[in-house]
Amino acid sequence: MLKRSLFIAAAFGLFVVADAGCKKTEESTAPDEVAESTPKKKGVSEDNEDSMVSAGPSSSEGDGEAAPATTDMDAAVAKEDAKVKKPEVKEVCKTKTVGKGKAKKKETTCEMVDSNPKLSASIGVNSLIKGFEWGMSPEQVLAKLGESINKYFDDQLKETKNPMDQDRIRKERNDQLNELKKGHIKFASSAKHKWGVSLIQYEFADDNNEEMIWVKEGSKLRKFYFFKDGQLWKIVYAFNKEKWPDKDYAGVVDGSFKKWFGVNPAAKVKQDPKTAAVLLRYNEWTGEKNEKVRSFDMTEVHGVVVVAVVDGVQESSIGERLPNIKGDDKFTDTVGDVLGSSDVAYDEKGNIIEGKNPAN
Repeated sequence: MLKRSLFIAAAFGLFVVADAGCKKTEESTAPDEVAESTPKKKGVSEDNEDSMVSAGPSSSEGDGEAAPATTDMDAAVAKEDAKVKKPEVKEVCKTKTVGKGKAKKKETTCEMVDSNPKLSASIGVNSLIKGFEWGMSPEQVLAKLGESINKYFDDQLKETKNPMDQDRIRKERNDQLNELKKGHIKFASSAKHKWGVSLIQYEFADDNNEEMIWVKEGSKLRKFYFFKDGQLWKIVYAFNKEKWPDKDYAGVVDGSFKKWFGVNPAAKVKQDPKTAAVLLRYNEWTGEKNEKVRSFDMTEVHGVVVVAVVDGVQESSIGERLPNIKGDDKFTDTVGDVLGSSDVAYDEKGNIIEGKNPAN
């Protein structure tokens, strides 16, 4: 069981400067990341259309293993790196002869090579899932997420002397905690949920004792915690492509993901078993305890770049869950496609509750 935690803070950034591959004559530069402050808005809710663009309160990091409300990989990785020394990354150059006859010449290419790629991947994973452990129950994850909400509002109460303001803060806290619970989904076909036409449609199976908790951080990040038989086994991070407005997917991988998880990911390909047509290309990093990190370009259909962190031990029995990027699905990532109308809500058992609109 991976005993690490999801560090969530007020911005999202970078932690190492290293390019994955380069020509000898090229210079590599570290791309700039723009820090994002998280607005103090309502939490997520199936029956609140505004929740698709809202977020939980921001919070500074507390003591212990509490999970703050936003993800700051820059600070998280720096802290983890202080505990475990990051493996050395060196530039390795190779010279080969190309061409024939008079056109024959020697060509030198260079790339950055990680001396311990599994350790690098684990450092990134440990930073990203700080506060959480594989095998946690949905109730434990909800409690951990609730800690950051409580801490945020407790800090506000300490600074507030006006009784009316204190009452308002307490109400906002209760609203946040109630909204958090509404993000707990049980995948049962009888629930008639809308997640089968969303960006996570291939991440779960109905009627297989699977659950999910999802939360939002501002307009640029959603996090999905997946459970099988009551145990956390996967966390999916969906970043709006506007998080990196000046980069395409390859630029995000080189400028961010390779710095968080290591410069030498495995290039993976998913093919159609009948035609051998390429359905999906993605990067995969493997940690010391077989934890997996995968990145996917889902910008064309859903407008997001996805990072999935998986407990490889549990996945060996559950099976890989990979998106179908080249499929025929034409779904978008709007509220209607993901969750139905704004009147749709779920009860505590995961069953759909009809709202004001009887057509829903």
